[in-house]
Amino acid sequence: MVNEQALLADLVGAINAWMQGSRSRSLSGLARRTNVAYSTIRRIAQNESVPHPYTALSISEVVMSTQERLEFLKNHFPTIGNLMDECYVNSIRAEPNDEALNRYIRQEPHNRIFNIAATKKGTNRRSIMQLCGQMGVDALDEMVDDAVLVELPDGTIKYTHDNWAIGNIEDALHQVRHSTEHFEKHLVGTEGASLMHSTGAVRAELVPQLKELVLKFMKDLNALKDDQDSEGGIHFFCDLMYSLYDRNEWNACPNQELDG
Repeated sequence: MVNEQALLADLVGAINAWMQGSRSRSLSGLARRTNVAYSTIRRIAQNESVPHPYTALSISEVVMSTQERLEFLKNHFPTIGNLMDECYVNSIRAEPNDEALNRYIRQEPHNRIFNIAATKKGTNRRSIMQLCGQMGVDALDEMVDDAVLVELPDGTIKYTHDNWAIGNIEDALHQVRHSTEHFEKHLVGTEGASLMHSTGAVRAELVPQLKELVLKFMKDLNALKDDQDSEGGIHFFCDLMYSLYDRNEWNACPNQELDG
């Protein structure tokens, strides 16, 4: 049987510790992230109401680390907690940044915010609010809480590195799909945006030149953005995709191997 007062005490302590972890955290923000009514969150935080088990579990997902949540479950919901301890404890990582990042780059507005923050310039809360509204600030808080992004003393928000590269094809394709939503059609015709789509058919011996053109552009673009003298406050994205329509056409070329 659940010891309701002990459960409430542990949950209140975790909420208080979570609130003290960042000036941006609030009970209203916790309510939005847990989909629990603000009035319910407030009564629990003030030690006035014992939460329903589902509510307690929802709150623990936000205010506790993985290890803290595991101990919370073992203490108050031992059937679930002991099962997790036996089956999953070896899979729990102390630093789940990779898993969290993989999840966030597939969501909006998280993807947009991450890509802006993962630059040498970084971003700040005011810019995120202007770009994405309160939903963006809530998404930002989630990524800061999970240590995917860091908030510096001067208010700058950045990824843990100044640059970010994708090595996984599926991750890259997800980025391209998001970019089609980020694209500002009204900027076409100005220096702020450009769009091109081209198809063609060439002789087999010229196919390597197509890839060489793509690689040259990528090298030139990286050289520009990595140049210290180029650093500024204008954030941009650029996606480039090249492929043959028919894999069999490439396989049919003599003395060629399909490039992964």
